[in-house]
Amino acid sequence: MTQDIRVGKPQRIGPLEVWPLRWNGLSDQKYKTPPFTSELKFSEYDDGDGPRVGNIEIHNLTDTDFIIPSGWVVGAELLQVRSFNGLEYIPAGRAIVADVSCVEKGRWSNGSNRADAGRAPLSVIAAGWEYETSRREWVLNSSQRQSRVWNQVARQESRSGTRPTSSLEQIMREDAMSDPNVQETQRTLRTNLRSREGQNGVLVGLDGQPLMMEFYSNESAFKKILRETLRSMSFDLEGSSFKALDESEVQKFIADSALGEMHMLSDDDWALLMAGGNELIDTRAFMARDERFIQVSAINRNHKLLLEI
Repeated sequence: MTQDIRVGKPQRIGPLEVWPLRWNGLSDQKYKTPPFTSELKFSEYDDGDGPRVGNIEIHNLTDTDFIIPSGWVVGAELLQVRSFNGLEYIPAGRAIVADVSCVEKGRWSNGSNRADAGRAPLSVIAAGWEYETSRREWVLNSSQRQSRVWNQVARQESRSGTRPTSSLEQIMREDAMSDPNVQETQRTLRTNLRSREGQNGVLVGLDGQPLMMEFYSNESAFKKILRETLRSMSFDLEGSSFKALDESEVQKFIADSALGEMHMLSDDDWALLMAGGNELIDTRAFMARDERFIQVSAINRNHKLLLEI
């Protein structure tokens, strides 16, 4: 399966090395992705015992399926700002209950925040996951996930000082305008990033190691998410310097991600959730009913950026 993945010439975005990938034969299922405006409605999920911190309800108000990547930050009319624990697939005209984590501390009240606040830094997305050998997959430690997320939000906040509610949305918005290192990486991203024709995937390297790989079957959606993902990574790069990857390391990471050996986690009527990888690489995917991939991600959880989070 991985022999169909073509690797292009890398680009440098600050300390990051961005390798364009093209994977033929992904699903042709139609869907939308962020950024979004009024297409989705977010509300607190109440099962009768009051709203839960770890869940929100999403209503897709359009006639097209929607995908929200892991770590996307939403506020809107929620009682606190949240980020998604994993990728969420919301069918057209349907509502789902999503697993989320709080990324705003000290507020549980009505307010108004940006509905679409972009993607969280990878250190926040990856916090609280552990490898379970018996299941051969990375699983969320539900008892520690929230505290570990708050630890990572606090680390982000320490860069420029405390906020009234320690809101990750506010931290990222303000530091993008004030922190020189973040500003420089984001400026380079705006001016240097060029997508290749047919590109629907990327492998991002940092400090001479693969960090993350993602594919989206919708090429135009992929390009939007790629730019936002790299922007969010800029908040994790303090102290990092550029170190190039050899293409052989890229090919090895693709092979080690074991994209052809994933097992099914859940079977919904619109997509199959798959997992794979090993104790070093966390691989996840959504597969359409035609058994072709809609979205695939692989995180190098052995990268020094993600150790002990």
